[in-house]
Amino acid sequence: MANRFRANNLCRPAHRHYLLLLALLGLVQPACADALKATSLHYTLLQSSPQDARYFTQGLEIHQGQLLQSSGLYGKSKLVSRPLNAEPQSPDAKLSWQQALPKNYFAEGLTVLDDTVYLLSWREQTLWRFELNSGKLRSRSTYQGEGWGLSNNGKHLIRSDGSDTLYFHDPTTLTIDRQIAVTRRGTAVKNINELEFAHGLIWANIWFSSEIIAIDPATGHVVAVLDVAELARRERTHNPDPNAVTNGIAYDARDDTFWVTGKHWSNLYQLKLNTQPLNKP
Repeated sequence: MANRFRANNLCRPAHRHYLLLLALLGLVQPACADALKATSLHYTLLQSSPQDARYFTQGLEIHQGQLLQSSGLYGKSKLVSRPLNAEPQSPDAKLSWQQALPKNYFAEGLTVLDDTVYLLSWREQTLWRFELNSGKLRSRSTYQGEGWGLSNNGKHLIRSDGSDTLYFHDPTTLTIDRQIAVTRRGTAVKNINELEFAHGLIWANIWFSSEIIAIDPATGHVVAVLDVAELARRERTHNPDPNAVTNGIAYDARDDTFWVTGKHWSNLYQLKLNTQPLNKP
């Protein structure tokens, strides 16, 4: 216990070089050493796809070729579904469905589990369940706290609330079965926003940051970082609005790619990530 206590105390910036030496010698706990540095991931931009720049994107999901997207703001919130490769005004887009929310609700993150779309609201503590193929409302429930991002690991709904905490909810009862604190180099990561679950990790946007972090769901440690600042700069040339920040991560398992976007962005971007550094031997 004494050695573990000392190692935990050393997880501070002032002791970084000493801790690296101890880590090499195997004298500190691996979890503490891991907190020092997250892997920087690189991407290849495969394509951009135009979208309606009026979308104040809060949630993004790809399921079997369908793109689901939630757009926020009071009086304008909605949930839309369309073929991934269909441009907003194309004939194929007529296959889409959409659900507008009441004016006093602010749409936030969404996720698909089985044949149900789950959608959060911001401060209204309300979660909606929609039928995946038709968009028909199935039910709604309440939860405690704010809703920002939403994803799932196949068993739990994973919710962010803008803090450094992620909550794992039972999809039926919304009971919180567990929660984790997210840390990077031993420091709490706040403003966690939109979420995605892929490669066994929780991927998250950070509000007003161009970085997307990958979180170990068991420990809460940030294990990797993807910086999409170049894409954000592209969008700012068309829209200087300071609120048009990076937000929206969707994983397409069919080709192992990620799609990212932002609030009031004119495009979705398809990225191929080099996730090899994350593969454990």
